[in-house]
Amino acid sequence: ITDAFLVGAGHLGSAILGYENFTKYGVKIIAAFDVDSEKVGTVIHGKEIFPLEKMLDLCSRMHIHIGVITVPAENAQYVADLMVQGGITAIWNFAPVELQVPENTIVENTPFSQSLAVLSHKLKENIKRN
Repeated sequence: ITDAFLVGAGHLGSAILGYENFTKYGVKIIAAFDVDSEKVGTVIHGKEIFPLEKMLDLCSRMHIHIGVITVPAENAQYVADLMVQGGITAIWNFAPVELQVPENTIVENTPFSQSLAVLSHKLKENIKRN
């Protein structure tokens, strides 16, 4: 099992922290980071929320290779840069933005808005046929 860090402990980040089946796929999110002082120091689904400024050091010391980004689009590149600087080589990106990362960094984008648009389009086509 590979340990992972999540950045952005808002609604989406919290939901992802609560999903327990990631270990079936070999990933365990062990901590989360946020800039919101209301969230820092709390525990969400058994995971402590740390201040973002601690992530870089912890990534390096704990040899974390997977990062999950659930921050707003305007903050995603900054978070990705921090992750890469900390040694993360695989990023699961939920922010609706194309990240600029080194060639050896893997990025898996999960664009909810595109997925919803495809679903909506398929529904319209289905309604037209029926």
